[in-house]
Amino acid sequence: MKPIWIELVNTGVANRFEFKDEEIIEMNWRLTKYPELYSSVIKHEMQHKDGNYSFHDFLHDMKSRTPGLFKFMGNHITAWVQILPFYWDSKKKNIVYDISSIISWVMMIGMVTIAYLGLRWLL
Repeated sequence: MKPIWIELVNTGVANRFEFKDEEIIEMNWRLTKYPELYSSVIKHEMQHKDGNYSFHDFLHDMKSRTPGLFKFMGNHITAWVQILPFYWDSKKKNIVYDISSIISWVMMIGMVTIAYLGLRWLL
C-alpha cells in the first residue's frame, strides 16, 4: 500500500491523485475551519479505490452525501472549481481532469438536449 499524504490547497474541495510511489489527497484549506465537513470529505476520499479511476469511483461520487458541502461551496467561491471537468493546476503546472465531473457534464448535457428536442418535437 502506498502512503497517502494530505496537501492543503486554495481551490476545489478535495481530490485524490495517484503517483508512482504515493497518493495525495488535495483538500481545500478552508475545510479545516469546519471539522465535521473536513472529516466527512476525508472519509469520502479514502473510500476511493487505489489505482486507476474505476466505475466504482464514479458510483461512489454519485452516491456520496456530504452534509454541509453545498453551504461550504456557497460560502467559498474558490470551491466551485470542484465541478469543472478540466482546470489548470498551478502547482503541478498542468491541466487536471476529473472523470466523475466529465461524465456528469456529459449526462447533464445529454438530458438537456433530449428534453429540448422532445419539447421541440411536441410543440
